[in-house]
Amino acid sequence: MDLKITSTPRATHVWAPSVQQASELRRELTEYGFLVRDADPWELDEAGLIPEGQQDEFDPPRIFDVAIGADANATLQALVDSGHRLVWHRWQTRLARKVWGVSVVVPPMKDRRAPAIDRAEHFGLKVRGSRELGLRMTRETYARINKRSSLTAWFREEDPELWDLLDERYEDAEHRVYTDEWCAALQADALENFDLNMAHFASLDRDEFEQALQLAIKSQRGMVEITDLTQWGGVRGLYVMVLDEYRQAYVGATDHPGGIMTRIKQHWTGTKPLDRLVWGDPETSIISIDSFRALDTTRIFAAKTARSFDGENPLLDRFPQKFMLNRIIGGRDVARLAAIVGVEKVMKRRDRSAPPEA
Repeated sequence: MDLKITSTPRATHVWAPSVQQASELRRELTEYGFLVRDADPWELDEAGLIPEGQQDEFDPPRIFDVAIGADANATLQALVDSGHRLVWHRWQTRLARKVWGVSVVVPPMKDRRAPAIDRAEHFGLKVRGSRELGLRMTRETYARINKRSSLTAWFREEDPELWDLLDERYEDAEHRVYTDEWCAALQADALENFDLNMAHFASLDRDEFEQALQLAIKSQRGMVEITDLTQWGGVRGLYVMVLDEYRQAYVGATDHPGGIMTRIKQHWTGTKPLDRLVWGDPETSIISIDSFRALDTTRIFAAKTARSFDGENPLLDRFPQKFMLNRIIGGRDVARLAAIVGVEKVMKRRDRSAPPEA
């Protein structure tokens, strides 16, 4: 049986051809201990995947949710092992060959919905996605293959032993283009890290996050909530980007001539190359703020300061690490410090010592 699939960062929906078939699948999966939840269109609607006027096609009795991460992997794999085929639903506009580690068939072009270019007004600015990246981060657009190395160019003469050790990762003599195999390995690590971070976000308490956020904001003199970023063009200082859906925040500082407005726009439009998505190892790497998109940021706080970077670390230290997207400590001289004491001393990691409950 062909089962249609739709996926968001919070839910994975399985669409059966009929209500009776969906009921039978739910019963069998539940009996064997797999996680199956009632279908809810909210996640698809929030992700903009339901075309205008087609809300009635979401028929909960023939759809069920298998959650995300390891739960989704186990349930979807059980369906495949039972002889069913997973096929992307036509609502899914950004398609991958796998979802949560399980293969999904990409339908022919004629059976797909043409991807729209997302546009919105956000914090007083006109923001625009692209055909590859929308205005919200999704697993389907995360860890896209790019074979070109983003690392600083170097030469064999600098370290022949290391050069030869890494040679199998590259398909060119200059070590600038990765092999397909190495790109696949990088992508697998990045998606594993993505799933771990999503499970971490889902485990966090909204009220605890809000309390921690307010305490941190109140600790910084002059910190106010922003509703119009255009008023912060050319203003240097500290800023806090809040991603309420993920119970995460990011603390930044800037003395860029374009001010806080320009710096935040850079976060929204920037991307991390495939070889920089995981920093450290997949188990502890924090997802970069530049991997999230504009509409993932739901609140912004900022303070005008004469010496922006002096206040970055004190503000950052006010937040519990589990609520933070910062990958390194703050301060203007963090790169110089890393060169002296080593990168490990300035890195921040996701704590996996107490895994969240499913």
